[in-house]
Amino acid sequence: MRKAALTVLLSVLWAGTPARATGSAETVLADARAALDAGDAVNARRLVDDELKRPGLETVQRARLLVDRGLAFELMGSHELALVDFTAAIDAHALPIAEQAQALLQRGFLQDSQGRLKDALGDYTAAIRLAPDSAQAALNNRASIYRRQNRFREARRDYLSALDGDNPHPEYPYTGLGQIAEAEGDIESARRFYTKAAAANAHYVLAAERLAALGGSPDPAADPVGVHLRSSGATPPPVDPPVAPSPRPGVAATSTQAPAPMPRKAPPLRPAIEGEAAAPAVSLVQLGAWRSRADAVAGWNQAIRKSDGALEGMVSIIQAADLPGKGRFYRLRVTPGPEGAQALCDRLAEKRLDCLIVPK
Repeated sequence: MRKAALTVLLSVLWAGTPARATGSAETVLADARAALDAGDAVNARRLVDDELKRPGLETVQRARLLVDRGLAFELMGSHELALVDFTAAIDAHALPIAEQAQALLQRGFLQDSQGRLKDALGDYTAAIRLAPDSAQAALNNRASIYRRQNRFREARRDYLSALDGDNPHPEYPYTGLGQIAEAEGDIESARRFYTKAAAANAHYVLAAERLAALGGSPDPAADPVGVHLRSSGATPPPVDPPVAPSPRPGVAATSTQAPAPMPRKAPPLRPAIEGEAAAPAVSLVQLGAWRSRADAVAGWNQAIRKSDGALEGMVSIIQAADLPGKGRFYRLRVTPGPEGAQALCDRLAEKRLDCLIVPK
């Protein structure tokens, strides 16, 4: 489903990674992840940049740092730079299996949001193959692409597989199944699926809106539409072959597998991105990202006070952004005046305000 967005937490990606002595790559990773959790992508990127310059990094450490920097770039809205880092981390073939699957999911999600559906399908499929026991998010997102391509048989299969086991967010595949039924003209089945989605999460707007548009919940006494799930523990079927990106310069591929870390929790399920607004005619300037809209508003008010007139007359733009494994953030952006984005950032830097030019 070209969806409204996604909610989840990144800490599960690296839980259990042991910390070593102060100044080690693991310590920097922990600090960078703490910065990401706080929405401070600029500081997270600085930490990772400094550590990547250090000689003697192990391949697995470099790959983990690249994933974190990719997340920082994605949070900052620099999608192409995020894609480069995710790809370099994946192409190193050094991450343990669970982490490699997560990196593929991150890159797949990013490519999905950019409309690169063939590449996103390849990444979701590769993630499913690598870690079938924690593939709910990848299955749901692959199903959503199939549904948008009118490949309803494959989409239905993946949505049903995503519902198997202990799924913490069944509202997403139930809504996808409802959309398929609605597209096929089976309104009663669509209403029942949307009802299941709303029962799982009363705040999931897409399911509630479609249910209301179709006349509300069906008669509760009616037999629900049967949902036949695959047997527990069965491996979900990979379909599309994974896309093999070209190796990035400077990152040597290796088949050496790092020692497996402590078990990590399966990533919470969330839908694929709905699709971002059309690109603006000019570059925007991002002033930061926060965990709540209220904090973003407070950040704007503080920026106005500290900018000494540089932001005078400008209108803030607060955009919700959801990162898989990371959760929802609120990006604070403005459209620069006639002087342009770089001039505005230069003025804000003089006032020690964070500023990032977001490409058109």
